[in-house]
Amino acid sequence: MTGGTRPCPVCGATLPSEASFCPHCMEPLRPRREAEFPIRRWVKPLRRVLFLLVLAALAAAVFLLYQAVTPHTYDGWGELTYHLNDNDYRLAVTFRNDAVPEPEYTVQTVQDWNYDRAAKLFVTHVDTGADAGQVFRQQVETIQVQVTQAQDNPSPITWQQPTYQGDPATEGTALSPLFFDGQSRGEAEIQWTLRMKNGDTLLLRHKMVIEPVDVVDYTPADCDMDTIEDLQALVDQIQAEVPLPTVVRINLPPVHYEGGLTITGRPINLYGTVDDKKMRTAFLGPVTVDVDQGPQCFIENIDFRGSGSGTGLTVEADGRVQDCLFTGWDTGLLVGGDDWADPTGCWFEDNGVGFRFDSVGDYVNGTMLEGNTFRNNGTAVELLRMPGARTLYFNGCVFSGNGTDLSNPANHPTYLSRATFE
Repeated sequence: MTGGTRPCPVCGATLPSEASFCPHCMEPLRPRREAEFPIRRWVKPLRRVLFLLVLAALAAAVFLLYQAVTPHTYDGWGELTYHLNDNDYRLAVTFRNDAVPEPEYTVQTVQDWNYDRAAKLFVTHVDTGADAGQVFRQQVETIQVQVTQAQDNPSPITWQQPTYQGDPATEGTALSPLFFDGQSRGEAEIQWTLRMKNGDTLLLRHKMVIEPVDVVDYTPADCDMDTIEDLQALVDQIQAEVPLPTVVRINLPPVHYEGGLTITGRPINLYGTVDDKKMRTAFLGPVTVDVDQGPQCFIENIDFRGSGSGTGLTVEADGRVQDCLFTGWDTGLLVGGDDWADPTGCWFEDNGVGFRFDSVGDYVNGTMLEGNTFRNNGTAVELLRMPGARTLYFNGCVFSGNGTDLSNPANHPTYLSRATFE
């Protein structure tokens, strides 16, 4: 033996200290250890990778859940695309009469005129381009418009909050009228805010730029315009010498012009007057306004007196006809070409057709044909062809003694409930 002795912990027999079991009771004196099988080297890295993948999958699931339940804000300039209920919608803001986005719109103004413009929101399906306004607005909680201008603007824009339109294919899903005058200046940002029922917020912005233009006035004191020859010569001179976008206004004397007038090339506004004997500016021959560019053309306070044939006033321009008289013509007022003009406060009497609309264009402007009187015409109003599909309103109009009050082969929508029929 190399060492001492020790007792067996089981039977007490004396044993050498190096003994691993007791020969008397046969009990082992050293504890047994479980055998450890070798682990292959690639198992531990695999476990780490699997652990990381599980963490990544959990993180992705949490992120997707967050995305699904958290409201978001979408911001677009002129247009944006929005996914809702498995559909992709395209939202566009514009001043046009269709769904073409218009990030910036310029309007030229004259200092002493008043203006109104309609900012519009269109919603269409991305895949087909078809109108989606009726469906989309069911998911909108609120819709608002805010107009922002420089604080030092001398005449700020005012506006009305949007209203949903009955015919979104022609007027937009929603429309917000803006009002301003010729003293307003610079840029105005229009922001649409749509708060959706699912908590999302959609912001759409576009800009209106107001550009003042020069105005040239012609009066009887400055120019010869007592005869139709003088007046036509003045109009031709203006066409040659005054460039756009300058606005031209001719203030006519209270005379009766024995003949007709033709305005082409650029708009020229005609304003009649009345003398102390109640004689008003009048044309006894046909007048034609046929222009293809420039601002609106205004015809105001003028009589068009015919002798039983021809057309009193033909307007193939973006125009307004106000407080005029049409009598003794085959057709009193014809709006044609591819343009839009609207009479208000006019008198149509003893014509074959008082007012005829026959335009093949797509431009639409004012639809309130209010305050007109149609008396003793063969046909008071004839709608042959009309741009767009916006309803014409005849509020405050009077129809009396006409063979036919309204001939509407175009099947254009009209509103006559606030007109008077005698």
